[in-house]
Amino acid sequence: MPGLPRRHHYVTKAYLDGFLEPDGKQLFCYMRRKFEPFATTPMKLANIRDFHSFKRPDGSIDASLETQIEREVETPGIPLLRKLASGKVSLDYRQRSLVARLVALQHVRVPYERSFMDRNNVDDLRSYIEEMDEDSRNLGAPVNAIEIAITPQDDPRLIKNWVRVTRTQILAEIKEAEEDPQRSSRENFFGLAESLGRIIERMEWTVRYASGASRFVTSDRPVIRSFSDGLTVGRGLKDLRAEIRFPLSSTSILEIKHRQWLVDAVRKRPLRGGLRPKVNTEWTIATGDADDSFVNTFNRRMAKQAHLLVFSGRTQGWLTEWMKDPIKPEKRAVKVLDAEERLKILGEKKPLLTRKREWVTSPE
Repeated sequence: MPGLPRRHHYVTKAYLDGFLEPDGKQLFCYMRRKFEPFATTPMKLANIRDFHSFKRPDGSIDASLETQIEREVETPGIPLLRKLASGKVSLDYRQRSLVARLVALQHVRVPYERSFMDRNNVDDLRSYIEEMDEDSRNLGAPVNAIEIAITPQDDPRLIKNWVRVTRTQILAEIKEAEEDPQRSSRENFFGLAESLGRIIERMEWTVRYASGASRFVTSDRPVIRSFSDGLTVGRGLKDLRAEIRFPLSSTSILEIKHRQWLVDAVRKRPLRGGLRPKVNTEWTIATGDADDSFVNTFNRRMAKQAHLLVFSGRTQGWLTEWMKDPIKPEKRAVKVLDAEERLKILGEKKPLLTRKREWVTSPE
């Protein structure tokens, strides 16, 4: 099909343009376990052939997700990133939502995050088979189905229904995952970004601008999510200690935190059923300074998080040594409730149904 997009950027090319030096056309790229950087244009960076596409049953390529990302997220969002980077922080709520959506998508669309989603999906499927096998051995009868609790958040009070999944269905899912390893993340990351974006748009934003000679770098994992207490395992963006830092350009960075009034309210009393946002909340974006110490500290955090590549508009000698080591995999917890007491049988040999209370992976 003429004009079908085949090279898909997982870090937007137009975003990478913001890290070029004035009148520069190439970025310096520092790769893990490589001794020397290389320079090339943003168009040639951070892209994978058919990364967002799949083959239809007739063998043709479906690139609709790539065009959807460009139409709904990049085209409306990139000009707003540039606006913020230029010092203009007056956005209406719709514009704010578009930026939040772009940041969220950029966070989950990169190969590192998508690989985690796909591995986690297969691990879950195999764990269901293993649990049924264990129950079969313990009960002395075949267990060929499992019930999974469906809940939008990690709260047992929200369980309203169970989905019955058979061994045959799970084995078919595993086979499909082996034939198309990126299917699960491809089908889910856009929706995940939608959910994350709705949280981000209601948080507190500050844009900081470089005031010294140092310049921000970015990477193939440009969105840094952390927590104010330094811990990360098993935590979501709804955790009030969650923070996001996202360099907008070589001279600006967006910091996103939960609103202080909400943090203070939770500290004063237990959270019962959630807190509603204040009425008439001002959605203004604050501005601040980023001196050389701030920029250099952030750049080291970015390099530490990078999967394979760090991008800079100018040479950064320290990165040559910094990128010699491989990335250390992050520890992430899968939230699983205690299983219900196993079904008991008395000489009954028919196939049994067991239950496993497990959360559907939630972005919140």
